[in-house]
Amino acid sequence: MNHKQTIKFYSIVSVLAVLGGMCGSFITWQFLQSSDVSDSVQISKSKSVFVEESLTIEAIEKVNPSVVSIVASKQLAALRRPTSLFDLFTPGLGFEAPQYYENEFEKEGPKQKIGGGTGFIISSDGLVLTNKHVIDDSSADYSVVLADGEEMYAKVLSKDPLNDIAFIQLYLDEDLEIKPSDLAVVNLGDSDQLPVGSKVIAIGNALSEFDNTTTSGIISGLGRSITAASGMGGASKLSNLLQTDASINPGNSGGPLVNLNGEVIGINTAIAQSANGIGFAIPINEAKNLVETVIEFGKIIRPMLGVRYVEITPMIAEQMDLDVEYGAFLQDDIASGTLAVVNDGPADKAGLRSGDVILEIDDFAIDDNNTLQSIISRFKPNQDVNVLVFRDGTKLAIPVQLGEFE
Repeated sequence: MNHKQTIKFYSIVSVLAVLGGMCGSFITWQFLQSSDVSDSVQISKSKSVFVEESLTIEAIEKVNPSVVSIVASKQLAALRRPTSLFDLFTPGLGFEAPQYYENEFEKEGPKQKIGGGTGFIISSDGLVLTNKHVIDDSSADYSVVLADGEEMYAKVLSKDPLNDIAFIQLYLDEDLEIKPSDLAVVNLGDSDQLPVGSKVIAIGNALSEFDNTTTSGIISGLGRSITAASGMGGASKLSNLLQTDASINPGNSGGPLVNLNGEVIGINTAIAQSANGIGFAIPINEAKNLVETVIEFGKIIRPMLGVRYVEITPMIAEQMDLDVEYGAFLQDDIASGTLAVVNDGPADKAGLRSGDVILEIDDFAIDDNNTLQSIISRFKPNQDVNVLVFRDGTKLAIPVQLGEFE
């Protein structure tokens, strides 16, 4: 190898060495960068989990003092104990109690617990919101146990004629004269602002034995309708419900469904016995006006439109040859003689008639997520509303003054 070849050889080697060094540095930099990104993602996830856990704990601590366990008791002459676990609960709403049967003999002896449920305090003087089916036995006496273990007497104050909602009043004495004055009260949230996937917490007297049991999950669905059975032998259709996978056990009925801000956004009401992780709650917005009427008048006062209707679905619209696919179709029942519009009721006075399709009430559309009944419950008796009606191919805005349900 001559002198020029030698110089050329070493030049090539030098260039390759530099390139190799640069490649090595680049690979090392890339590795470090990817490692930093990975660590950053892990740290971010850890922070996110920590924040969610902290919010959950704070929400529970905020609401828990206002959650009460409701106990129903009565004198019984004879009891039939359940023979299996499946005898303990009634499908559907499931009043959380063993099945007790009274005989013809005279009742004697101490009162015995026959069931239980949950409620939550909405006023410092002991007004409690719960489910109607929890306190539906008119021959039973009711008492509550607060989160701190203190016991109080309870009086059923008012039951909702149209929904599974009821109110009880707490007292310090057996004569039901002295109300408490400084009880912890829940904050009511906005159940309209709940996209599917929202984190929620359920608190209740699970199995009527484990008071203030807390479970968590998400909002799994909106606007659900179910037919639910009560333990008193009845059944009712419930609509516009929130669906959640937060575990709602028998005994949770009437308890709060809570968001991560520690606000009550639902009333735990029903469970699907044949499924896993399917529970239902009444949106709290449907109870807010009722709360105001009970605080002001001592009873539930519901607004009324005064109509009989069929909820429209695309299938029903096709069968009836309607030009709209949603709304409430006002229809006379010729067989029974029942009119679609109640004589001299609010709708009648405003000029609504059989054949009309109610589309909206004050811009609240009647659809899969909102029934006519659930929308009307947002208002108060004597309140003026605008009713959007589809009649003979035309949309009409008709002002209506709501009445009072009796």
